[in-house]
Amino acid sequence: MLQLRRIILEGPEVEEASVSFAAAANIIAGESETGKSYLLHCIDYIFGADELRKRFPQVEPYSRLLVEFENTEGQFLCLVRHLSGGDLAAYRCRVEDITGDGEKIAHRRHGKSTAPDVTSVLFPFAGIPEATVRADKNGRTQRLSIRNFIPPVLVDEISVIEEQSPVLGRAGYDTTARERMFAFMLSGKDDQGVIATERREIANTRLNAQLSVIADLLAPLEKRLGQADPENPDETIERVEATITSVTASIAQYEDERAQLVEERQSAIEDLQRAETQLVAIDELLTRYHLLAERYSSDLERLDFIAEGAHYFDSLQDVKCPLCDQLMTPEHAHIATVGSEKVYASARAEAAKILAQRRDLEDAVASLQARREARSGEQAAAQQTIARTKTRLDEIVQPTLRADARRLQDLLDRRVSLETTKSDREQLDSLIAKKEEIERTAASSRAGKRKWEPLPGRALREFCDEVEAVLKEWRWNGGGRVEFDAGKYDLIVDGQARQSHGKGVRAILYSAFVIGLLRYCARNRRPHPGFVIIDSPLTSYKKRGTQVKGVDGPIDLDVEAAFWDALKRVPEGIQIIIVENKEPPDEVATAVHYEWFAGDTAAPGDRIGFIPPANQG
Repeated sequence: MLQLRRIILEGPEVEEASVSFAAAANIIAGESETGKSYLLHCIDYIFGADELRKRFPQVEPYSRLLVEFENTEGQFLCLVRHLSGGDLAAYRCRVEDITGDGEKIAHRRHGKSTAPDVTSVLFPFAGIPEATVRADKNGRTQRLSIRNFIPPVLVDEISVIEEQSPVLGRAGYDTTARERMFAFMLSGKDDQGVIATERREIANTRLNAQLSVIADLLAPLEKRLGQADPENPDETIERVEATITSVTASIAQYEDERAQLVEERQSAIEDLQRAETQLVAIDELLTRYHLLAERYSSDLERLDFIAEGAHYFDSLQDVKCPLCDQLMTPEHAHIATVGSEKVYASARAEAAKILAQRRDLEDAVASLQARREARSGEQAAAQQTIARTKTRLDEIVQPTLRADARRLQDLLDRRVSLETTKSDREQLDSLIAKKEEIERTAASSRAGKRKWEPLPGRALREFCDEVEAVLKEWRWNGGGRVEFDAGKYDLIVDGQARQSHGKGVRAILYSAFVIGLLRYCARNRRPHPGFVIIDSPLTSYKKRGTQVKGVDGPIDLDVEAAFWDALKRVPEGIQIIIVENKEPPDEVATAVHYEWFAGDTAAPGDRIGFIPPANQG
């Protein structure tokens, strides 16, 4: 649990406004319009209210609010918030030790946010575990926040006398959450794990929408299955897959053979081209060698003629020399220097040389002829290889590959068709099963209203006993038998509902409720912030323009006196703060932490109000 220690207002160039609180009982009393009730609004604002509901002129110079708390471990926490709104800063120290910007926290979470907020800081500081509570009758849950605790912790001057539940507060959207908050305070158990149910009309709409979607999905499936080829029991996806594997292997085998044949044919073509090129070259050489051989034969015949007719040289006149083809004049070199014997010898020598060259030529021709025969053999072999590979490719390999490719494509198409049909059938069966399930759910949605576990009876009785003890201390006029009205979440005392009393009695019983709940939680170590603030429990609120139902009957004087006296015995483990117009008896004022806001009637040394007089204009 935690307790309030200080509420402070700060602003530029103004003296701070501050109120301190002690453990156990505190009384802030004084005249109207002195800022007493403003203290409750400050706590409500620091607990995450969107805005500071009550403002008055004396507060205008101030810019921020600081609230200091202390827990049972002796640790301090200070929350700071600008008066114009926004989020907060948290400092885990006393006010005078604040430095820096502090820990930024949101005034409340929105949506699915998990950012730190006032609740996530205050709950662990006060020893309250994070909790989940039901938010409505259908089981939808929400996170428990510090604002759910407002009605039994911050009791303003209107709430204390109105005909409203001390648990539920003013009517709002979070009624179920506050009911479950009260159960959590009584038992320490939250609603985590509760599974929500939808409203019947929402559930029916959702189920009908699901059925409509399923119908839209079923129509094309049924149409495709109706148009599918009749199933052959011998034709399964597994068998088609096995055939695909076999055909693929055959294609791979023929592809390998085709590659080998193409490579073999290409090599044969290269051999053929090389052989044909060499044959052309050999034939060209042979042609030239034949011409040369003819020339050698002609030269030999000419030389034979010269050798046989050399003795005629001397008688030849004006004829051309057979050796040099020049006119044989007297000055001719051959006639002048060479005799017929020498001409004969020269002719025979030249003929011998030509004969040797002709023999070499014949050897060369024979060699070329041998090479030509070899190249011709290579040419024939290459041509045979080309013809053989072409025949194998054109007549066997290529047709087989084309046939296998067509068959493979047909098998692949068939496998896709079988898999599509299988998938469609499985989806059809699944949708039909889902449709039947939804129809059963829709039929069972007419079941009776969902019932929830009631408030814990034993804990509720112990709480009522605690309230009876409070009323006994306050000298309640009557038996003081307390019961809990589970319908209105309020007290029934001596058989009469609290809300049926006048405003004065309603205020006393409301105060007994929240103080009894605080004492119960402290004694049984149940979740509770650890303090309560009650505004005007003894003075019925009377402000022009405000209408509160009920007779404004006076509070029994004995009850009022006992109320004051009981504050002297509040243990320090809990904190009760009373804000009142009435002054407590002197012996009570000296026994508790007491401050008096004198207002316009202030004497020298009296405190005028929450705001220092220097800041009131």
